[in-house]
Amino acid sequence: MSSFSGLFGDAPVDSDLSKLFSDTAAKVERPARARTDAEPRKRTKSAPKTPSESSDEPANEPTSGESQDSASDSEPAPRRNHDDDDDIEGKYFQALNKDKHSTHGDEQNDQDLHTRTPKVATATKVDLKEDELDKAERTVFVGNVPAGVVTSKTTQKQFKKLFSEVGPVESVRFRSIAFGEALPRKAAFAQKKLHGARDSVNAYVVFKEKAPSRQAVSRLNAREFDHHHLRVDHVAHPVAKDNKRTIFVGNLDFEASEEELWRYFNSHTDNDVESVRVVRDSKTNLGKGFALVQFRDSLSVNKCILLNDKPMSKDSKRKLRISRANARAKPSVLSPNHIDNVKKARTPKQQLSEAQKSKLGRANAVLGRADRATIGKVKPIIEGQRARKGDRPGKKKKPRIRERTQKYKENSK
Repeated sequence: MSSFSGLFGDAPVDSDLSKLFSDTAAKVERPARARTDAEPRKRTKSAPKTPSESSDEPANEPTSGESQDSASDSEPAPRRNHDDDDDIEGKYFQALNKDKHSTHGDEQNDQDLHTRTPKVATATKVDLKEDELDKAERTVFVGNVPAGVVTSKTTQKQFKKLFSEVGPVESVRFRSIAFGEALPRKAAFAQKKLHGARDSVNAYVVFKEKAPSRQAVSRLNAREFDHHHLRVDHVAHPVAKDNKRTIFVGNLDFEASEEELWRYFNSHTDNDVESVRVVRDSKTNLGKGFALVQFRDSLSVNKCILLNDKPMSKDSKRKLRISRANARAKPSVLSPNHIDNVKKARTPKQQLSEAQKSKLGRANAVLGRADRATIGKVKPIIEGQRARKGDRPGKKKKPRIRERTQKYKENSK
């Protein structure tokens, strides 16, 4: 019975169709193909199989070439071994620790190099301000200079021309300028913001030679320039202060100027005033209420004593307090000239020669505050400069051992 008749029973059967079904129902054989020579596939080692996996596989192994071909075609791709990836974190920490040890070793080596290298002593010398002293020998101080020299270039040229008559001038510096606004000094100077109550400043004139600077004191002191009497004095060789020819003037107005005192006392002493100095505050440059006036003749002091307890003008209500200058007056405790403060002043620890000591004392008496603060200190010699006599390599400072320290060490043993 054909397959067609099995499906449809007694239905009429077409002979052609029945033959077609019967032919196709037979087993189909695949024709054998010639195997080409190829490189054998490299197999990776797979993980060991568990007993359950080995029991599930059939016991019979393929024997024929056809079965081997089917096995090779159906073989799955080799598994990737993940054992190396499982320990990535451990490898990372291991590499990190290795870097730390290497950097620590480098730092240790650097420290060893620094400790092993010996320290080279640098050549040093005592700063005695020799250049500043030489400049002070050619410098004169000029007080009661009109403030117009700061604001007017014409007045400044006339002021320089006045001193050029004595000798060639190297430079002119203006100091003790009172500004009217709370600005930085450089900005206030550039904008010419001067204080209205202060009509005078001080100046330092540096000559190119020493001789003209000594002559300028005798020739230009008390000279009237732009309605102001100039007070000229040498920086390195100041005029001696004679208390017998000097008076103390107190109870002055804080805005009183030197020119007012010049004209007031000249009118009572036949132009015998030699110098007038109003003591001012270092920050505001305004007066502190007292002044010192020195005359050429001591007889003028007796005439001015009679002006005590009298006002300078009819409009002023302040009565001047005039007395002889007292040489026995002791400085204040706050002053650096007080004997207690002088004892506390630091003295240079270097061993100085007699010539260096004389220069040191000369510089303390002549130079300004900024130079006195650094005088006598040891400074290194810059490479390229020629060493001079008195220069020596710097010595390492030894630790100070006190008696208390020695007792503590003895008791601790």
